[in-house]
Amino acid sequence: MSDKPKTPPILEVVDGAKKPPSAKKAGTQKPTGNGGGGSGGGRSTPPQKFGEYLIKNGAFHQSRVVKAGPDGSGFVEFPLCDFVCSIKEEVTAEDGLNDASFLRIEGRRADGLPLPAVDVAAKSFFSSQACWPNEAWGSRVFVYPGTAKRDNLRAAVHQFSRLSGDIPRRVVYRFTGWKKIEGAWHYLTGSGAITAAGLIDGVQVDLGPGNMGRYALPAPLAGDDLKQAVADALLLLDAAPNRPHIGAALLASVARAPLGECQQTDFAIWLHGLTGSRKSALAAIAQAFYGDFTARSFPANWSDSANDAEAKAHQAKDGVYTIDDFKPSVNRVEAEKQHAMAERIIRGTGNGAGRGRRTANMQAQAAPFNRSMLLVTAEDLPRGVSLLGRLLVLELGRADVDNAALSKLQHAAQVGRFAGLMSAYLQWLAPRMDRLKAEFPKAVEQLRNAAIRDGFASSHPRAPEIYSNLLAGAETWLEFLEEAGTLTSEQANIVLAEFESCLKQAFSEQGAYQTEQDEVERFLQLLRAAFSSGNGHIATVIKQGPPVTRPFSWGWRSSGKDLNGDDMYKPMGDCCGWYAEPKDGQPAEAWLEPNTAFKIVQEFARHQGDSFLISAGSLIEYEELFRGR
Repeated sequence: MSDKPKTPPILEVVDGAKKPPSAKKAGTQKPTGNGGGGSGGGRSTPPQKFGEYLIKNGAFHQSRVVKAGPDGSGFVEFPLCDFVCSIKEEVTAEDGLNDASFLRIEGRRADGLPLPAVDVAAKSFFSSQACWPNEAWGSRVFVYPGTAKRDNLRAAVHQFSRLSGDIPRRVVYRFTGWKKIEGAWHYLTGSGAITAAGLIDGVQVDLGPGNMGRYALPAPLAGDDLKQAVADALLLLDAAPNRPHIGAALLASVARAPLGECQQTDFAIWLHGLTGSRKSALAAIAQAFYGDFTARSFPANWSDSANDAEAKAHQAKDGVYTIDDFKPSVNRVEAEKQHAMAERIIRGTGNGAGRGRRTANMQAQAAPFNRSMLLVTAEDLPRGVSLLGRLLVLELGRADVDNAALSKLQHAAQVGRFAGLMSAYLQWLAPRMDRLKAEFPKAVEQLRNAAIRDGFASSHPRAPEIYSNLLAGAETWLEFLEEAGTLTSEQANIVLAEFESCLKQAFSEQGAYQTEQDEVERFLQLLRAAFSSGNGHIATVIKQGPPVTRPFSWGWRSSGKDLNGDDMYKPMGDCCGWYAEPKDGQPAEAWLEPNTAFKIVQEFARHQGDSFLISAGSLIEYEELFRGR
């Protein structure tokens, strides 16, 4: 007879187990939801387990092994939250400085409420300190308290999202311009990327809200449409018939902008004139080559913060970037802010560097800097010769713009011809970028040396460099037009000669702007004005009295006559120097006491609602100031 029991042991265990109470007796309802995220209202489904986690009743739970008795073990399940969600994709946002990753997550609450897709920063998702579900969905979701539960919830979401394989990944670019992707050059734009094959949509570019989103180029033009666009673009040369160099400089800057990848653009175009001169309308034509822009939708203006304007200048890589309406005349405080902002942006452009920053723990942060072709519309000039040296200043009068030509240009921009032309130009550039990165700087250097030799761009040491960059950009653009069959070789040479002549004219006018903003010249002008208004004076060396010649010009005023009937004069303000009469055929000299003279000028400028920027130490270094200039 066998010793084995007739009934299997497992049946004995089952028969001896206590029957769980029914939901009715326990005073509870049936659980709702299902293992896939809790659609609500349906019947309960078996829990979906993965690792030490499971989805039960439409919410994430953790299953933990516990001891059930001295000889056995069991599991305990406890909830982590009241929802189920999954990571749909991992996105890397590349801005050219600090690449940031975020996770796109969506889910469903246990009662069936859909939780919309949200973008959670990767550092927030993987942090033990943050509670990303409440940051993303607010009070609609509940996460059980405790750091351990938050850590396990993160692990559950991560593990659940990988059940079907690795989480999809993609890159979103947050800037325009050239980027080498998988060995081929792509010009990033809001609509995708321009390559040697044309416009492709496999690349995603997100430039953020506002007018920056208008940087979006269409498919390249070809054939008769391209020829018409070229004919329209060349009308820019005739937009200001009395000042043709303005249209030439704008068109050359449009052509030069995409070549910033070949050689950094370290200068800007400053288009200024009185209100009503239609400077913004002309600038909008140049801006329209890079997207759907008008005179009312520039990417930036001077009411923006300096940080915002600088960040957008970094985004608009290899494109025209216009900051509209520099007009620092509202009040003194606002004027100082705009001049300070202009100095920061222009110096950053010329130096190719941004404003360095540090984190709270003193770690260095990459700083945004201008990577665009900066175009400014203004009613005034920035202060200082050093700033003007980084600019090509174009002055526009109210009667300079031809309204008929401007209307044709605006129509062409509105229908997208200029943007389509730029796309064709970029398509032509794409397979040539590696060659141009080596050849374009050499072409700029040759043209710069020729400009220095000819001496027509002598207003500032930077002027020949700016001239050569614009002319080299125009040459590259005309080479494209010739190869595209829109211009013959003879026509291209004629247009190039016109560009060269107009740009030389533009740079021949820069000396006047430099003199106007020369700190030493301005110091002398303010000092003469202070003497004339009675805010200071100069006395003779020997007698400490008024100079014999034009005492009024040296800060003296009539005080009647003495007993002999001779005119008497009294000094006005502080004495800031001494006057030496002509002697032995030598001209008269004025010897200034620098500190007093500087104080007089500084106070006089402040009372005029202006400021004098150069320091006393720097001013003393100019020897001509003390030679009676």
